[in-house]
Amino acid sequence: MKRVLLALVALLVGITTTSVPARGGTDVLPPTIPAVREWAPGGVGYTFTSSSKVVAAGSVLAGPARLLAEDLATVMNRPVSYVVGGPVLPGDIELRLGTASGGPEGYVLQIGQVLGVEGAMAGVRLGTRSVLQLLRQQTRLPGGRVRDWPTYQERGFMVDLGRKYLSPGWLRAQVREMAYLKLNYLHLHLSDEHGFRLESATHPEITAEQHYSKQEIRELIAYAGRYGIQVVPELDFPGHMQTSLAAHPELKLVNANGQVQHGNIDLSQPAAYDLMRDLITEFLPLFPSRYWHIGADEYVQNFAEYPQLERYAKQRYGPAATGQDAYLGFVNWADGIVRAAGKTTRMWNDGLTRTGGTLTVNPAVVVEHWSMSGLTPWVGPAWRPAELVAAGHKVMNASITPTYYTVGGFGALLNTAPAVMYDAWDPGLFVDGSRLPATDNLGAELHLWCDQPDRQNEQQLAAEVYPRLRVMAQHTWRSPAPPFYTQFAGLIAAVGSAPSP
Repeated sequence: MKRVLLALVALLVGITTTSVPARGGTDVLPPTIPAVREWAPGGVGYTFTSSSKVVAAGSVLAGPARLLAEDLATVMNRPVSYVVGGPVLPGDIELRLGTASGGPEGYVLQIGQVLGVEGAMAGVRLGTRSVLQLLRQQTRLPGGRVRDWPTYQERGFMVDLGRKYLSPGWLRAQVREMAYLKLNYLHLHLSDEHGFRLESATHPEITAEQHYSKQEIRELIAYAGRYGIQVVPELDFPGHMQTSLAAHPELKLVNANGQVQHGNIDLSQPAAYDLMRDLITEFLPLFPSRYWHIGADEYVQNFAEYPQLERYAKQRYGPAATGQDAYLGFVNWADGIVRAAGKTTRMWNDGLTRTGGTLTVNPAVVVEHWSMSGLTPWVGPAWRPAELVAAGHKVMNASITPTYYTVGGFGALLNTAPAVMYDAWDPGLFVDGSRLPATDNLGAELHLWCDQPDRQNEQQLAAEVYPRLRVMAQHTWRSPAPPFYTQFAGLIAAVGSAPSP
């Protein structure tokens, strides 16, 4: 508990404030979430009229143009058309490819008689979300120029589906909210103690009763892709495998006293690797994302209790190897499968400790840093974020507090109110109190964990996620914004929800 309190104190002393121009007057834009980075007023303003249309300056932009037109039609409650090419008239919105500050997600809004959105494809898509937020608040915008880009490249949301099945419709609604807020990374935790949620052809015996068919996953990926959101899958091995091992009890890890670990697979058994290889290779082609998350969290607290792991490691890695090397070797083994498919491996950080093993995990593995020594019994002397970066890893800030919202269980004790998350944290501040600059930090994601899945329904979960997603969007974009949540809450009300189709 002392270490938990120290972590919370570290969050509180890490408050970062920014400024935002005063609102009001004819030269001020309506608010957006995240706030735009630069606004220079000047020139004639823009008016959205009954004849306004969305014009794509090239067929490659037809998708974003159509989506913007559909969303504007929803919020304006009247038809809005889109065209590819053709004349651009006053009142129109024109999407065009070009250059903008801040990399591929940067964009420019040129607001005049025509509202122009310019940037690379990703930037144009994000710019249309600003247009949508602005015009749903007022159809007349002051003339001027917006330049906008994110600070962090990964701005995400993780959903725990291994403990609670959530309907495809609920997931699509979250995709719309993410896109509306310029979030771009949807992490699906697809297996855990309550269910393996993918329909498996190689191992149908482990598929949960409530699961997603491969067609449902393809449809969700396509839906997210339309909004520019990457879907990253996670099959959590070698721990959290209760439902998979219920069908394969012979593969459960047993300690020296005969106690069975129902969620941990025995890494000393060749058949364990056969099962995990079958599942990874079956589903790797289903997800086009360049990432594959192997989980690798909360496996063994004390490797000395499992002498079979040490025997296996010594046979495989040499006489100096330890039981922990069986785990570290698993990480590199799984990473080899992922790399052979042309993808990059991601994992949780808690198994990477300063002591205990002789093997080194491939530095190309991306580490999502959620824990620190003392916060959970699974963590030894954990590598700090800067140490992981120095070893060659890319790191994402996945701090257990305040980025976790947990339904029930121990984790619920660490849930952070949106106001505290906004006022006392930013993605540069890790749970151990250390900081990384944005150049060494991929970004951050909100985590929805469903430890006690029946305690909240889909509507309740959506309500909890709603303000937290908006805080995550603002903090990962890292543009000038109100210094305190009491002010930011007013922006949440003004900007509203993503339009539903």
